[in-house]
Amino acid sequence: MKQKLPLISIVIPAYNEEAEIGKCLDSLLKQELDKSEFEVIMVDNASTDKTAEIIKKYPFKYVYEAQKSVVIARQTGADLARGRIIVSADADTIYPANWLPQIKKDFTKNPGLVAVVGWIYYRGTSTFFNLVAALGQEFNFFLSRHFAKFPLVFAANFAFRRKALRTIGGYPAHLPELGDQQYLLKRFLKLGKVLVNPQVKCFTSNRQLKEPGKNIFIYNGWHRLIGYPVNLFFEKEVVRAKPVVRKAIRPRKSHFWP
Repeated sequence: MKQKLPLISIVIPAYNEEAEIGKCLDSLLKQELDKSEFEVIMVDNASTDKTAEIIKKYPFKYVYEAQKSVVIARQTGADLARGRIIVSADADTIYPANWLPQIKKDFTKNPGLVAVVGWIYYRGTSTFFNLVAALGQEFNFFLSRHFAKFPLVFAANFAFRRKALRTIGGYPAHLPELGDQQYLLKRFLKLGKVLVNPQVKCFTSNRQLKEPGKNIFIYNGWHRLIGYPVNLFFEKEVVRAKPVVRKAIRPRKSHFWP
């Protein structure tokens, strides 16, 4: 009997994620979608901690990618994907039980839909910070509804048709920063409709907020605002990816997530 292929392939790169990955994988086990309709592809991006050991305890596909690059790791996972829809996710992120059902619903209702952009909230941060983040996403949502083009997308919560990724030539290996986000979005918008859906939400860790002066302004300013256009222009990796942040900051109570 011919094996039924899954509709959705979730691709998650992981580098030294032993502190967070269990929460992510537990949330995927609780998805309110039949297990035959999705697969999870975990790409171990040359981890040196217990990441691989933890992944192998779950009924998900494990693959090892020796070249350290989140963009290359995502492409490795995409190459193995069997689903018609690929969902880009992150190992430090928790996904509500209705996450995949909502993504399936969006693509089912819109046969010509190219991609779905979801929202993210940060765990362990103040309500004020998440309100500010939500305002930015609300503006993104407004632009998408009235102008069909918008700038904001997160690789932690981004679903798209596999054939669309192939049409644009896959992930760009020369863009270690934003190559799995803005680069894809810009090209998907040229292919057809991209939907922003606030109901497709997730809750990511707050580690990127540690030492904000360095991580947000210096690293993102240099490696993203400058590095991305430079690498894009030269079509090779001139400016490398920003340093990896793995230690979370002390949690704070938020109305968005306990």
